[in-house]
Amino acid sequence: MNKTQGIVSVLKTWDMDKVVYNLDIDEVEAMNYGVNRSDVTAQIQMMLRGVPVATFPKENSMDYTVRVWLPQNQIDDFSTILNTLIVTPKGKIPLSKIAKLDSNKEPSTITRDGLNYTLEIYGNREKGAISHIMENLEEQLAKIEINPQVEIEQIGEQKQFKASAERMIGAIIVAVFLILFTLIGMFHSVKISLMILFSIPLTIIGASWTMLAIGYHVSMPAMMGFMLLSGIIVNNAILLIHFALEQIKLGMNKRDAMLESIKIRTRPVLMTAFAVSVGMLPVAQGSAIGLERLAPLGAVAIGGLVVGTLMTLIFIPVGFVWLVGEGSVIKE
Repeated sequence: MNKTQGIVSVLKTWDMDKVVYNLDIDEVEAMNYGVNRSDVTAQIQMMLRGVPVATFPKENSMDYTVRVWLPQNQIDDFSTILNTLIVTPKGKIPLSKIAKLDSNKEPSTITRDGLNYTLEIYGNREKGAISHIMENLEEQLAKIEINPQVEIEQIGEQKQFKASAERMIGAIIVAVFLILFTLIGMFHSVKISLMILFSIPLTIIGASWTMLAIGYHVSMPAMMGFMLLSGIIVNNAILLIHFALEQIKLGMNKRDAMLESIKIRTRPVLMTAFAVSVGMLPVAQGSAIGLERLAPLGAVAIGGLVVGTLMTLIFIPVGFVWLVGEGSVIKE
């Protein structure tokens, strides 16, 4: 993660920083001298942890205990410990005769998830999109070999992003169906309602091109921008089709009605698109402190509105003239 672009202040939950000393007692050799494991450890503990040798009385209080042990520099010295004389029935012998002493490092804190050991590695992102950072992280992970028994799980913002993205997609699907039912009730035609909904994918084309050109990646603000575009671009299609339907009812043919709708409705449609786009320029630049995270929203809004509006003015009239029948409109 230290090599991952966009991640700063990497840390982990525990380190191998605790030194543990292991005393390996040769029980067969110890029995030859008439001692066992507990006898040896008891004498070593007296030296390392100390032993009470006297008490210091204090009036109207508990006595102070005087404890004596080796200095810390001798406790940390292997040779001093191994040369310590152990009292046995056969006399005093150095500890090295019946035991070996070694050391190794262990983690000071161990975390578990269920029965499995876990090591959590945290990193703070600077200002890049979480999807962009995770893409860089995957590239770095591909360069190292990981034990097959080790399982990597992404938590934190990435896990929250995936959960939020699933909820956002579900909300978008519900919104599309609600728009469809509203349009059916307004125009009394499934064909026209689906034609208006077809303008929503047109915004995705422009938004995707803009994000690729600027270098932004899919993020939660970008998905919010797509939802913003859905309402605006559908409104543009409604303006064109509703005016054309009104002209057909007045006696025009569908081709002339749509041309008249384009002449009259193009100006307010373009004014809306360009006004929103200009207003979103500071957001898309992300120059202000804290505003860089909303930059994908501004980029999606600008690219989707400009390209989507222009494509709506082309495809919606063509689809209307091709699919809508004048007779069915007059009957309604």
